[in-house]
Amino acid sequence: MTSQKTNWVLVFAMLVAGLFAAAQFGKLTLTLPVLRETYPEGGAFVPVLISIVGMVGILLGAVAGSVVARIGVARTLTGALLAGGVLSLLEATLPHITLFAMLRTAEGLSHLAIVVATPTLMASIAADKDRPVVMAIWASFFGISMALTAVFLPSLLALGGLSVVFVAHGAGMLAIAVLLYPLLPKERIAKPVPISYFAEHQTIYSTPRLLIAGGGFVWYTILYISLLAVLPVALNLPVWVITALPLISIVGTLWGGFLGKRFPPDQLVIAGFVLTIGASGIVYLASPSIWPLFGLFFVMALIPAASFAAIPYFNAAPTDRARATGGIAQLGNVGTTAGTPIFVLVFDQAGLAGVCFVMALFCAIGIGCTVLLRARIK
Repeated sequence: MTSQKTNWVLVFAMLVAGLFAAAQFGKLTLTLPVLRETYPEGGAFVPVLISIVGMVGILLGAVAGSVVARIGVARTLTGALLAGGVLSLLEATLPHITLFAMLRTAEGLSHLAIVVATPTLMASIAADKDRPVVMAIWASFFGISMALTAVFLPSLLALGGLSVVFVAHGAGMLAIAVLLYPLLPKERIAKPVPISYFAEHQTIYSTPRLLIAGGGFVWYTILYISLLAVLPVALNLPVWVITALPLISIVGTLWGGFLGKRFPPDQLVIAGFVLTIGASGIVYLASPSIWPLFGLFFVMALIPAASFAAIPYFNAAPTDRARATGGIAQLGNVGTTAGTPIFVLVFDQAGLAGVCFVMALFCAIGIGCTVLLRARIK
């Protein structure tokens, strides 16, 4: 389905769905101390409760696109939102940690379905001229959600602790599912394809146009969360700066969407990496000044905007878009999971200089991957 006119109401409604999907991470990431108090017997396993959702994405991301195509994109999105809402309400009972981990695993399936189905739908309801902006709006969902979650969490925790947080999240997911369903296109968007775990991996990772979006995005995800974890310690950042950096990223992502109306996404990804290399050098040379950090996070945000725009740019068929989105979900989770341990180790061994060097190194790899994949696309 190709839209001649963008349905902006549906675009922003689906963005809200994405905000609740991202909050499946944020509601635990930002309440980790409270979670430790709630499950003192969990010890070192408690942080794993956060990572479980991402682990599901690593294991199943590549097949998620074909599953979404078979079930139907709109049905998948609605069902995943409903399931996510129910699971969050069950988590609000604060069950034994083993059961809680099982609920988080199921929540990972819900999260994966949402983040694959939603951008596939958003691309299909956007006019050609608006598609880069629409995909940039989607690319900003995680940062917006984390910022909003950080704003509302203190009040929710004060009302009744983690249980109230989970109830609010679950109720929100159920509400957006009900509100979104009448707006969604009911015709099948993506053509069903056979589902094979190993065959899907082979298809995605051997097809440059399916892989190019994730092939650049993974190096960005290694950087983003890691830098938010390491730079506050390395530069002794005040709280207002830590809060502002994700907001700067959101602005940069939206700027990338408007640039995407004039430049191909692969060129913007490369530009984002090149500018990030330059910004990393300035961060080191100007330290301990905090102002270069704003430039770093602004230019780095070009990469996710262009990466998500690359999905519909290089893949006309909705089924291929779903597959490419599954690939970017898998690789994004790999980067998010692997990045922080790498950068913490580098900082402990080599300080800020090491962090900036490795940042530039990953950017160079991202440039190389994007150039090579683009050259193989006919």
